[in-house]
Amino acid sequence: MKKSHLLLTALAIGSLAACKTTPQSPVSLQWEMGENQVEPGFYGSTFTLVNTSDKPLETGWEIYYTQLSPRQVKNYENSPVTIEMVNPGYYKMTPADSWQPLAPGDSIAIHYLNRGILTQTQFTPKSPFFVQSDDKPISIPLTIAPFTREAQWTVPDRVAPPYPDGATCYAQNEALQTDYTPQTYDMLPSLKEVTPRTGVSVISENISLSVEEGFANEARLLVQELEKIGYHVTDNGQTVIALCHFAKNTQARNDEHYRLDVRDNYITVSGATPHAIFNGSQTLLSLLKRQNIPARLDNVAIDDYPDLLYRGMMLDIARNFTRKADLFRLIDLLASYKINTFHFHFSDDEAWRLEIPGLEELTSVGAHRGFTRDESQCLYPNYYGGWNPADTTATANGYYTRQDFIDLLQYAASRHITVIPEIESPGHARAAIVAMKARYNRLKDSDPEGAKEYLLSEKADTSKYVSAQAYTDNVMNVSLPSVYRFMEKVSDEIIAMYREAGVPLAAIHIGGDEVPHGSWEGSPSCQRFMKEQGMTDPHQLAEHFLDQVSAMLAGKGVKVSGWQEVALNHSPELNARIAPRFDGVYCWRTTGRSDIIPYTVANDGYGVILCNVSNFYLDLAYNSHKDEPGLIWGGYVDQFASFNMLPYNIYCSNRTDMAGEKNNLKTAARGKVQLTARARPRIKGIQAQLFSETIGSFDQVQYYIFPKIFGLVERGWNATPDWSPTPTDDKEALYEEARAIYNAKIAAVEMPRLAHEGVNFRIPQPGVQIVDGKLYANSPIPQAEIRYTTDGSEPTAESPRWEEPLDCQAQVVKARLFYLGKESLTSTFVNND
Repeated sequence: MKKSHLLLTALAIGSLAACKTTPQSPVSLQWEMGENQVEPGFYGSTFTLVNTSDKPLETGWEIYYTQLSPRQVKNYENSPVTIEMVNPGYYKMTPADSWQPLAPGDSIAIHYLNRGILTQTQFTPKSPFFVQSDDKPISIPLTIAPFTREAQWTVPDRVAPPYPDGATCYAQNEALQTDYTPQTYDMLPSLKEVTPRTGVSVISENISLSVEEGFANEARLLVQELEKIGYHVTDNGQTVIALCHFAKNTQARNDEHYRLDVRDNYITVSGATPHAIFNGSQTLLSLLKRQNIPARLDNVAIDDYPDLLYRGMMLDIARNFTRKADLFRLIDLLASYKINTFHFHFSDDEAWRLEIPGLEELTSVGAHRGFTRDESQCLYPNYYGGWNPADTTATANGYYTRQDFIDLLQYAASRHITVIPEIESPGHARAAIVAMKARYNRLKDSDPEGAKEYLLSEKADTSKYVSAQAYTDNVMNVSLPSVYRFMEKVSDEIIAMYREAGVPLAAIHIGGDEVPHGSWEGSPSCQRFMKEQGMTDPHQLAEHFLDQVSAMLAGKGVKVSGWQEVALNHSPELNARIAPRFDGVYCWRTTGRSDIIPYTVANDGYGVILCNVSNFYLDLAYNSHKDEPGLIWGGYVDQFASFNMLPYNIYCSNRTDMAGEKNNLKTAARGKVQLTARARPRIKGIQAQLFSETIGSFDQVQYYIFPKIFGLVERGWNATPDWSPTPTDDKEALYEEARAIYNAKIAAVEMPRLAHEGVNFRIPQPGVQIVDGKLYANSPIPQAEIRYTTDGSEPTAESPRWEEPLDCQAQVVKARLFYLGKESLTSTFVNND
């Protein structure tokens, strides 16, 4: 055994001892990152395979694992094993011709290359399992060697913001320092108008409720929340809360406009609609949750309403599953921040998560991932979950029954949240395609015609394409009549669920994004259809699909929605025909030359939901720290990126470029498509997206959302801040002041509220640096503790607390922030003086 692998083997064996598997795996694995650009476009990796059994490891075995980042594996010549991609994100290791039996206790290092870059510890291999000739998989203990060398998380000449080391974080935190102290009525979203009155109301433990007709649901929910806090609702409370209609002479700004009056222990929530009353109740609850009982509120009159009537969040439950109880918890949280739309992304390449009666394979096959040779019973593994498709604890597996979805619709509707279901089509449809093949194979002998009724693919199709996620078989064949029967069948079942729930169906989102070049070009059916229809370009097939499906839904009285691709590159005639069928076009790729898309689409007659990747993709990492989870293909998104979004000044919504350099906001809109006055009302709202490739638990869902979503919460309510730049004034000072105040509200108001409610959230890193032999540190959260070490170890809650500059000659200082039971990632300062 080579000396360099002694430690790796010891770690792997230690991991095995701690791991209880039934039956016991005959091997263990250690994985170590090498460095990026070992060869142009490739990074190096090493698996160390240890034989932990009492028999030699001969041939005839397979090891499988998942890993998100690589798209291609390159094996070195004479490697003892061959590693290959079975499916995107799913890899197989088998003994090569040069394999020699591995004796018990021995190990072997397997060096290989992955295409791409790897800069984050989250994107290492996961969920390995061992298979022999009996096809009975066994989970393998896996240890990941720590990233300790800078070459493991850096890439030469890469365009990226500065790495968040101690000095970088110090400068960033310095810009957030403010004398502003959040006041009683500070919250997110910020209230439109707050008029102080003299006196103070003391909100007693016992509260009486007065409710006008039409607001019974809002009263019920308010009572539930008051009782959670510790208040009692009685007939003779010392404090009265009245839910009532606006006075006759009051003009509502919109359906969500409310007033909240606090006057000498009498609180009035008034509005023209139940939704308005609900919003006012959320404001009141936000105030009460921040105080002990009895709460003290300055007498006040609040007049408040949102600027945008669509304020949404999308959660992808296809890549990794979020269970019903957790999703209901999320709905509560979104409603408490007055978010009013939930985009239910239940289908994608990796899974289908909604029961559709009559198409059982969609969930019996498409809602499970695990070890399979042919995907006849489940899909290939990916992301988290391993080999067992029956493991209900894994985020790989699970779906919403018909009744679950009806329950969700009713639960959300009672909290004034509209649920938009998404049927991903014609691309991003691999799970549905595989499931309908399984259905075909089940019925082909007993009912040949019925077997083909909902097929989404053509056996003779030889089209060559690679999707954005590296799939080569994820696009529906839109020339097949069975595809349209499938879309109608699924739509009809969804419509029936809404009808049974008693909830209006605002729209069905049909996806429409990322259909790769080359789709349909090798399909005999598509070529015949194009010839019959006089088509000359495959794009016309996509337009045909869009036209047919939107017309089908229009015939049922249902609006359609889709990602931005559904409204691009069409003739004026087609736009004029299909735009009236649309409820909203969700514009997401809004960087570089694509930044003109939202206003172009709005000018073309479509309603627009702004989903800007650089502002609202919650699954992007907060920053480039090696231990920060999240994707990085669209840059980095934190709570300030979402705060920066300007719906009516979209070209100034990114204050820095991909390298972290400041953009020139005075010239940002020069020469770009401008939003016309006629199209301005078509900017319907904004939405955050949380795709789930990197999510293995509901704790992670919350980590990505909070505090990142607070910028959307604020901007949806207050769409045109006074710091919005103009061609003559970038208003930088005004922006920096507003940004610091926003940060102070998150730290002092919203984080304590989240902590009290048991919600997971992220806290930022401290800054740390040594200047002239003195150790300095700072925090974007004044209330937090900074703990540090000078011996290279990771700081803990017991490490020394930094409180003031002190003498320090250490070569390496590490620091973490501790606040409300959370701790930050580590900030490291290397003293080169």
